[in-house]
Amino acid sequence: MQEKSSDRSFLLETSPTYNKNRLFSLDLLKALSITAVVSFHSLVLPKITYASSQLAIDTLFSPLRFCVPVFLTIYFLLFEKELVKHPVFTWTTLYKRLNRLLIPTVFWFLVTASLKLINRNPLLEVIASIFNGEIFTGAYYLLIIIQFIPVFILLRSWLNKLLTLIITICLQGLVFIYIYSIPFMPDHDYILEGLRIINRPLFIYWFVYMAFGAFFWKKWSFIVELSKKIPISLKIFLLTSYSLIQFFEFRWSFLIFKSEIPPFEYVNFSCMLSVVVLFLCFASIQENQFPIYIQKLVSLLSKYCLGIFCINGIICQILSSICLQLFAEARFNFYEILSLKLILWFLLLAISLSLSILLNCVGLKAVVR
Repeated sequence: MQEKSSDRSFLLETSPTYNKNRLFSLDLLKALSITAVVSFHSLVLPKITYASSQLAIDTLFSPLRFCVPVFLTIYFLLFEKELVKHPVFTWTTLYKRLNRLLIPTVFWFLVTASLKLINRNPLLEVIASIFNGEIFTGAYYLLIIIQFIPVFILLRSWLNKLLTLIITICLQGLVFIYIYSIPFMPDHDYILEGLRIINRPLFIYWFVYMAFGAFFWKKWSFIVELSKKIPISLKIFLLTSYSLIQFFEFRWSFLIFKSEIPPFEYVNFSCMLSVVVLFLCFASIQENQFPIYIQKLVSLLSKYCLGIFCINGIICQILSSICLQLFAEARFNFYEILSLKLILWFLLLAISLSLSILLNCVGLKAVVR
């Protein structure tokens, strides 16, 4: 009896607690998304070193491009959840939300800008990289959220309707069709150059995920129940189908943009599809379906995803600069580059998570959580 009691006590102490304000399925999606984000930042070698394998390696990991769309959807879903509790808009609501995001944004932008200036990067180049979201790898995500917060507050009562969601999906689809058609236009070089200068924070690439977030929270109970009714075999089929669609769409994008896909990596229909598929497949998952160590890992990755995102982006840029100097003349085949990517993926995730926990412990919670 004492042993059983002791075991039960251990479980209670080590199992993460998910209170009524947290949803394990969303934490799991956040954990998967931040892990996927790190995977895209783990290939720090110059592209010329693996040019013969670039299409294969990028296509192989292309299904992980659900990460940013899912992150954005979760952000606005949780924002809608918060706003539902305060139906009357106040400027305090906007201020709190922006302030919560601006603190880590300003902190990490200043840290990275300082490092670049110390490294004698031109001041104008550093300023430009701040505004186009390239101050560190992935920084554009923070700029997207900052843009969308006031828009979301103004439009949320309209966004959470099914008709609005359908219209928004259609409008976003038209944007994607236009982007896909640019390489076939007479003046495509000038258009592409202009879009690449603006880079990823451009509003028109992402607005559909506001609607997904607002609508999903309004219908959250229905989505969870629907997810419960979908058999595992069908969920596997949905995830596999999405992956195959992403394979083909990415390959096509790679070819029409002549391997220069950025900043259009997430400007595709399969990214929109990924949000629907992943929410349907994961919405009903509960923490008690996993061992305690998985629960704890999910909790950590979800809790520190902001810190992981920013720290990983900064480390990625530093490593890229070093590798550019060290490996400019090197050449790697597919298996070598795959092995290096997997190793760096694990190391970057572990280092970023560890540093996030450390910063939280020294009182910098606001910049990592």
